[in-house]
Formats: sequence, structure tokens, C-alpha cells
Amino acid sequence: MAPIRIIRKKIGELLIERKIISDEQLEHALQVQKENGGYLSQHLIDLGFTSESDIARCLSSQYGFPYLPLDNYSIPKEVLEIIPFKLIKIYSVLPIDKVGQVLTVAMADPLNDGLIEMLKQITNCNIEIFISTYSDITLTLERYFKDKLKEAGADAFAEEDKIKEDIVRSFIQMKGYSGEERRRCRRFEVDLEMSYFFQGKTFKAKIKNMSHVGIYFITESFVPIDADILSKIDMEGAYINVPVKVVRAEKIKQIPLTGFRETDIMHYGIAGFFKFITDDDKERLSLFFQNVSGSNKQE
Repeated sequence: MAPIRIIRKKIGELLIERKIISDEQLEHALQVQKENGGYLSQHLIDLGFTSESDIARCLSSQYGFPYLPLDNYSIPKEVLEIIPFKLIKIYSVLPIDKVGQVLTVAMADPLNDGLIEMLKQITNCNIEIFISTYSDITLTLERYFKDKLKEAGADAFAEEDKIKEDIVRSFIQMKGYSGEERRRCRRFEVDLEMSYFFQGKTFKAKIKNMSHVGIYFITESFVPIDADILSKIDMEGAYINVPVKVVRAEKIKQIPLTGFRETDIMHYGIAGFFKFITDDDKERLSLFFQNVSGSNKQE
């Protein structure tokens, strides 16, 4: 049987198709993004052109996941305990119901296929997905986990978990993503060759965007959440070797890339953060970003 074709459009295209924003509004938001950095969806929200719920409903319509506002939804205590709190907080995923071996979850990032696979493994359940907004999930966490959040505090999470949460949140549409946090996670659109070593094998990949803390790349091989890979990145002749922790994995039907086979091959979009980077490689990375910052927009 031929692989399923998945076409994932950019949020701007989806919002225009559904007449939520106009071409002019998208161009305005893109210009603000070019000048200030950050993420397009956030600028569209900040400018008053759309809302988190509009974006969630748009994703729901495009990908077939039901949209669930969580304001008045009651979640049984035993269901909340099915997924470890640490994963709930990092990945903005909330268990809301369980019937037999089917666990229903609300997610702000329903395209993170790697997270869904992880949830299947740790819960031994089939996963049914509802879309909710990041803000709704955050408010619901405060409602149900108020004491745990207060007891834990920011210091209870390791630095690696904080970086992991930042990278995951960079893919989520939300109100609170602004200011210093937005600039720190600034991503540059690139088209770089990369190879990575995983489970005793070397694979080819294309980096599509990159920041000072991590990368997003396209590959023909699925890489699970929390996997460690060793990457070799070709920054137009300057190579860096960086260990990467994977935090996001999505199935995509990618436009054919140089060096990859075409047509019915399923590709995967993988995001991860640099676990360690030498001072020399940091310097090479900074110089590379200085060269591309004037000409590339962020995703």
C-alpha cells in the first residue's frame, strides 16, 4: 500500500483560505516578523488579526482533530495521573478522559507525532487527540495542579527540561510568547546539509531552520522523542559537530529536496536542542547567523 500523503500548509495560508485574515494582513505580519523576529502566528495574534482559538480551529479543520475549549471541562483525578506531570508541563499535553484502552488528550501541538508515539508507549493506550490552545491548557494546569506547580517551582526542573520546554513551545500558537523569550529562541530559515549518527547508522538530512539553541531538520528516517543523535552540520563550508536531544517529530509530505528520493517517500520533520556546543562552534554559529540575519525570515 502506498504511503499516506500528508500536506502540511503554513498557518498563514490556512488562515487566508478560511478568510480569517487577508493577504494584506499576512504581508503586514510578515514584515513585522522580518523586523522584530519571533513567530508569524504570534505576530498575527499581537496585531489583532486573529486569535489563538481561530488558529486552533483552523488546525482542527485542516487536520481533522476536534477542537476542545477546556474552560468548563471536568477531568477525573485518576485520568490526570496517567501521564507524568513533567511531560504534561513540557509538552502542553493534558489527559482528559480514558475509556478502556483509549486515552483522550488535549494538545496545543497536535502535529508532534513523536510525542504521540511516546504517549502510546508510556500509557499502553491508543491516543485520541483533541486540539486546545496553549493558554487553555496552561489555565487548566493551574486549576488542577496549582499545589504541585507551587511546590515544584522553576528550580525543580533540570536545565535540559527548561530548554526542552522552550523548543517545544516555539512550535505552539500562544498568547504569552513574547519579549526576551521570543528573541532568545529566534530561528533562521536556512537550507543546510547535515548528517547525523543514530543507533549505529549515519543518515542524511536537510536543516530548514536553526537557532542558537537547536535545529529543525527534514529526514527520511523517523527519530523518536528524547533520542540523542550526533549531528554534523555544514554551514556553507564551516562544519560543527553537535549532540542533539530530539523533542519534536512530525510526519510530512515534503517537497522533494536535493539528495532525497522523490514522490511517495514519507519524510519527517525533527526538532531538537543542542545538548552541548563548544566555544569554537558557538563562535562559528554566531558568525553564520550574522551573515544570514539580514536576508532570512523566521518561521
